[in-house]
Amino acid sequence: MRFIPTTPAQVEALKKRAKRQGRNGGGKHTDLLDLVAQAAGYNQWHHVMECLKETERVYQNRSLSATIEHILAIEQSGEAAIVSTGIETSKTQPFLVFSTAIGDAWLLDPIGRQACCLMWRGERQFPVIRDLPDCLEIEWEGAFELRGQFFEVALDHPDIGHRAIGGYPVDQLRTFLLPAQSAAESIRQVIGQEDAVPLSPAIIEQLAGQAWQADQLINAARQGAHYSPSRNTVLFPPMKEPRL
Repeated sequence: MRFIPTTPAQVEALKKRAKRQGRNGGGKHTDLLDLVAQAAGYNQWHHVMECLKETERVYQNRSLSATIEHILAIEQSGEAAIVSTGIETSKTQPFLVFSTAIGDAWLLDPIGRQACCLMWRGERQFPVIRDLPDCLEIEWEGAFELRGQFFEVALDHPDIGHRAIGGYPVDQLRTFLLPAQSAAESIRQVIGQEDAVPLSPAIIEQLAGQAWQADQLINAARQGAHYSPSRNTVLFPPMKEPRL
């Protein structure tokens, strides 16, 4: 069976989801466990428990460097995976390390919203990470945000810079990031709907493959428009009143 990194918190979340469905008359508890497991990408509930055991075995006393190497190996095999580190890496905060199955891999600080690129377009990157027995130092390359279905970064990296990237496991990332963010941050995201991203050439290319007209998108980009994934629409900046 395919290995999916699985934490006890994820298992408890799946159990609660099955219980909620059971209270609504969804069926037998064992059947509901299989259903929620399959919805989360597992084969069945037994697969969830096997992945939990394997995760505990693989990541017990694992350093951040070893976790990074493991994720890079997963990316090279063409699979997407997300690992949230524990106290074996840092006693002050967790980190997220994830692969995308499209040639990219990242290290994230879920609290400070900082990022380092570990692999870009199939080529390994080498951010400065000092993972010593008595010291962990990371020179973060920039910031990240999740905007709708896009992973937006602003990095001090010559090949990446500021861009919004599609095709990442964004919904799964949100599941890992939500417990780490403050209540104020959660409210800001819900009320503000701050998911609009600039109409970059990469996003225009993606939208053009979804029945959008590329020439209209290019023209909108020239006018400073942004794309909102949650509303699936192009947002133009407010018009300025002409000077008298």
